[in-house]
Amino acid sequence: MKTYKIYFKALTNSEHFQFHTEFKNLVNTSRPDVLKIKEEFEAYTKLYNQEDEVLKKIVKSEFTEAIQAADQKRDATFRSMVDQNKAMINHFQAEIQASAKRLQIVFDTYGNLAKRSLHQETADMYNLIQDLKGKYLNDVKIVRIDEWLTEMEKNNNEVEKLVNVRYDEAAARTTLVLREVRQAVDAAYRVITERVEALLIVEKEDTYEAFINRLNIVIEAYNTIIAQRAGRSEKKKSEETKTEIQ
Repeated sequence: MKTYKIYFKALTNSEHFQFHTEFKNLVNTSRPDVLKIKEEFEAYTKLYNQEDEVLKKIVKSEFTEAIQAADQKRDATFRSMVDQNKAMINHFQAEIQASAKRLQIVFDTYGNLAKRSLHQETADMYNLIQDLKGKYLNDVKIVRIDEWLTEMEKNNNEVEKLVNVRYDEAAARTTLVLREVRQAVDAAYRVITERVEALLIVEKEDTYEAFINRLNIVIEAYNTIIAQRAGRSEKKKSEETKTEIQ
């Protein structure tokens, strides 16, 4: 039995840290001493704590008062636009109902962007805006949320602008450190999983097999996130290509 592969580079910083948090909790639940990885896990935990500290520094530098206010305004616009569309699903005109239902599928696909990390929300909101301004523009106009869409794009651009201003040389150095720490955490993770796999082969204990099974469930969930994001990206590229051809 093998541990599933996961492409760590495809995870956002928040997703990467969350994955390793779940992995760390799984090891603690299974007990490092029982898995015979006590020393390896201690080394891994030190690196995990370093990633936690660097992430906190990045979050602190990003969320200045101005950025936080702009982000809250953006979130409010997004929620209001979604609420406006939901109200139109029960409109007495069939055409408006149909458009609102089509748009609701789009909103459901993207999920609650307001809960995402700062950079992830900016990127995902940009993709949503492009979808609404492109394939679904007629529905947007029928439901009469075009002004909300214009405002949301304006809000999103403002957040991006403020973040870029804050992204100074010190922030760039912090990001570089985070990249290096992430790589070190991933390497320590692989040391642990490879040892557990080897112990399973040699000792054939159910404890190791159960641990790998539970870990694979976690990995599968994150691989699904990566695949879905890649699918949305390919869809966007395909639609842009069609637009250029037309």
